[in-house]
Amino acid sequence: MAEAALALIEPGMTVMINDGSMAAILGRMCVARRPLTVITNNAAVLDALRGEAGITLIALGGTYSAKFNAYLGKVAEDAIARLRADICFISSPTVSGLEVFHMDDDVLRVKRAMIDAAATRVLLVNHARFGHAALHRLAGLDEFDHIITDRAPARDTLDALARAGLTLTLADKDQAA
Repeated sequence: MAEAALALIEPGMTVMINDGSMAAILGRMCVARRPLTVITNNAAVLDALRGEAGITLIALGGTYSAKFNAYLGKVAEDAIARLRADICFISSPTVSGLEVFHMDDDVLRVKRAMIDAAATRVLLVNHARFGHAALHRLAGLDEFDHIITDRAPARDTLDALARAGLTLTLADKDQAA
């Protein structure tokens, strides 16, 4: 999934990366596309890119959450509101129907701010996370320009996406949609 996401990044872009383990993998891979400006609240991305030549790293402040290994809260939200990115990468623990959800309101608000601050929006979601909901609605799938998953989710999910005119990118090229 990170390789499929990396293919959307071109040198010179401003890239926003949210919290999450898949996003952290993508963040480490960004050096292959430098020069870049990377904006993130993800502590793993900050650690990986700190000191990398050709990477302008913008750390979003906020309250550190060990659970999410990320900086959250009003400070992060306010910082994002003053920035603009060419592309953002958002991960989510659940997708139900044509909607994306998250269980934590603080995380959701930062992700939502990133979506609003980017010209191109990419959702990274594991196939097993389709068909599940969480407490808070983050976005409709139609708000994303690209939806990337590791392999095909259940047929009913694929059918619903097709009816809605949404394209799903499968990172596992051996899987057929």
